[in-house]
Amino acid sequence: MTTTAETVPDPATAHLRPLPPTAIAPVRLAGIGHYFPGEPITNAHFEQLDALGIDDAWIRENTGIVSRHWPADDKERAVEMAARAVDDALSAAGLGPDDIDLVIGTTSTTRPRTNPSSATNNYMDISLPLQKQAGLRHATCFDVTSVACAGFMYGTATAAAMLPALGMRNALVVCAENPRPILNFDYRYSALFGAGAAAAVWSADTAERGLLDVALHADGSYFDAFDIDENDKMLMRGREVGAVGPKLLTHVGREILERNGLAVDDIDWFVPHQGNLNMINQVSRALEIPGDKLLTNIQERGNTSSVSIPSCLSENLSAGRIRSGDLVAAIGIGRGFSWGAMLLRIP
Repeated sequence: MTTTAETVPDPATAHLRPLPPTAIAPVRLAGIGHYFPGEPITNAHFEQLDALGIDDAWIRENTGIVSRHWPADDKERAVEMAARAVDDALSAAGLGPDDIDLVIGTTSTTRPRTNPSSATNNYMDISLPLQKQAGLRHATCFDVTSVACAGFMYGTATAAAMLPALGMRNALVVCAENPRPILNFDYRYSALFGAGAAAAVWSADTAERGLLDVALHADGSYFDAFDIDENDKMLMRGREVGAVGPKLLTHVGREILERNGLAVDDIDWFVPHQGNLNMINQVSRALEIPGDKLLTNIQERGNTSSVSIPSCLSENLSAGRIRSGDLVAAIGIGRGFSWGAMLLRIP
């Protein structure tokens, strides 16, 4: 099976410039971990909300989601969840907190005061309070927040560039989301979102190039597709996201394959952003991805924004489904729109 360029240019993607594969210094995925809080929240929860007028069948049909997780305790905020994922990732990598030189945090759901990242502070940062909580005392820290669901790919590309440039050895890219405090339960989209955290350790490795390519794009003309209302609740223009998102994901999926001389058959696993199962299926049909190559966790986890791709990777690695030597392509999209794809070989 081979990929082919779109015969009719689409306005959403026609302006995008073709770029060569990224010149990435050798880095590898040394370890990855995930954490989901509390017990699963089933769709029955939303059937009790009269304002929504939806039931389990509607949610499954329109999103593919059966359950999602939310923290049961207000004290378990984004940083607390992130620390659990970091412990998991460090254990998988065989490293300790003192081995980490760089922490890049990403989230789209924390807010000053109304949904702070930590139980001890009213700010929204992830990386700095995480450094303290997880004992990452030697790490340089900062956050990448503007790209929302695409945060893992943007954070990974940044880490891969910084490790060799600054002579660092190990970086943590940490994603954490706690959407419940910013959801407006008068709108049906509130059934989409779940909480969780994921962390990936990327290590500079001159002998092994695990991260093969990253393609990133942004188009600010769609910036208003997401907003925050006067009560600090999230607003999403679902029709616009549903109309444009699949086109952008399909385009970048083709791009990452074509510029590396690969076909769908060459990829062992595709990991899309877990935004909506219908959107995932639409993109997989456009790219002609067989169902047995497609990895999802949205059914049980919901849309966890920046956490979705790394948590899906982590869960499938832990289960032994993804194995050493596998070639994985991940594609995702976030607010703005910001979107991209990454190609990695599992060590």
